[in-house]
Amino acid sequence: MLKRYLVDEVTDTLAPRKQAFNLFADASNWQSWCSIVRHARLLNGEWRPGALLLFVVDLPGMPPAPVVVKVYEYKENERITWGLDTPFGRILHRFTFMDDDNGNCRVHQEEWTEGLLTPLVGWPLGKVIHRFDTRFAAEYAAMF
Repeated sequence: MLKRYLVDEVTDTLAPRKQAFNLFADASNWQSWCSIVRHARLLNGEWRPGALLLFVVDLPGMPPAPVVVKVYEYKENERITWGLDTPFGRILHRFTFMDDDNGNCRVHQEEWTEGLLTPLVGWPLGKVIHRFDTRFAAEYAAMF
């Protein structure tokens, strides 16, 4: 199976894991601290496997783009994974929250493609996704 990582980075926060996780899990408030998210919310209830997350990406120089993803994994204060399945493969985005040696939280962000979708996403769309992910992470870390 074809697989390609678009993002595999760690973001350090100056907050305990529970606080860092709670800020991240409050999707309906992402637009209050992230300049590239115009709107975000869970469409069918709370965080859980099977829930749907809608967010509108608003990158400079591009029209706003609504994205709806399915939540695959949710472990409170530990991990959230969402993604998108297509007939040609899928794209997954995982956030893992870990304690560092100083009592603060490190967030490991991974986003990758699997299947025949990999070459298609790997070119221009992969660069856009990477730009969004790294800016989202930087603005998230700045909240602490």
